Amino acid sequence: MSKTLSSRLAAALFSTAAFISPLKAEPIEPIRETDPKILNRYLKLLDQAYPCDWKQAHEVLGNFRLKFGKNIEVLDFACSISPYNEAHVFVRVDTHQPDKAKLLSFKHPANEGNDDPEVVFNAVWDIKTGDLTSFMKGRGLGDCGTYEVHRFTSEGYPHLLEFRAKPECDGNYVQPEKYPVVFTQPQ
Repeated sequence: MSKTLSSRLAAALFSTAAFISPLKAEPIEPIRETDPKILNRYLKLLDQAYPCDWKQAHEVLGNFRLKFGKNIEVLDFACSISPYNEAHVFVRVDTHQPDKAKLLSFKHPANEGNDDPEVVFNAVWDIKTGDLTSFMKGRGLGDCGTYEVHRFTSEGYPHLLEFRAKPECDGNYVQPEKYPVVFTQPQ
């Protein structure tokens, strides 16, 4: 298994910049963790969300921890499922009740399929805006797929801001940010 570009980029960004939440004035520093005990604690939830070799993925990628609010944390676990898509599953933890951790669910527009609401693909945190963007490639060429932007609240829940889709794999590459808009939330 090899690190994908999005994982390397995220790791570089996380190690050099503070994450500024649009809902909080102070910076939130994402923390990369590699302790297998963290994975083991949430492995059942990850397996429930998406079939992947989470142990092997964690050995290579670890996970990221982001703190929201006073006692809310979100853990980002990633697993490469193909040469061009990396699945991300997020676990929300209330540090006062860590045994009640839950998978986060990402909503899509009603007319768009959402077979795996607990999974986003090729996810990258935007350090400047505090948004989580994801792009699922329809195939390796990257000429089709979906692009979505979610913003997290101070309580650690994602809200869909934008969803774009290019369902036709026509051989013409377009930046995902320029796909046709399916849904946008006024800001």
